Amino acid sequence: MRGKKHLLLLAAMLPLALLTKANNGNDKLGKPEPAISGMVSESGSKKPVQGVTVSISAGKGQDKKEFITDAAGNFKVPQMPAGELIIILEKKGYKTFRKEGVTLKEGVPLKLNFDITNEGGDDESDVFHPLRMMDSE
Repeated sequence: MRGKKHLLLLAAMLPLALLTKANNGNDKLGKPEPAISGMVSESGSKKPVQGVTVSISAGKGQDKKEFITDAAGNFKVPQMPAGELIIILEKKGYKTFRKEGVTLKEGVPLKLNFDITNEGGDDESDVFHPLRMMDSE
């Protein structure tokens, strides 16, 4: 009797195991993982930067895809062809960041994190200081 229960349990679990294998790394809702995902933060403070345009292309003259970072600085690229990519990050007030030679392999999700620099940098000329006002008078 015990052997029949084990056999019945195995027979019931086999279809579940096959479904899990067929899912092949997809999340529970059946949506595929993004080909590329990551986060953009400010180089000095390491705070996430919202509204950065992430442009990704497969090479010069190729169509580029653009994505915008969310409030947490995250971006997700649903599909990209495998191969070498060029990634450009742009946002007003920040220096443009360009990275070439990023390799995306077929079926392997890529996680990238970038730090971008504020165009003002550490220049203190824009910073208000009351003593500086007294010097100019």
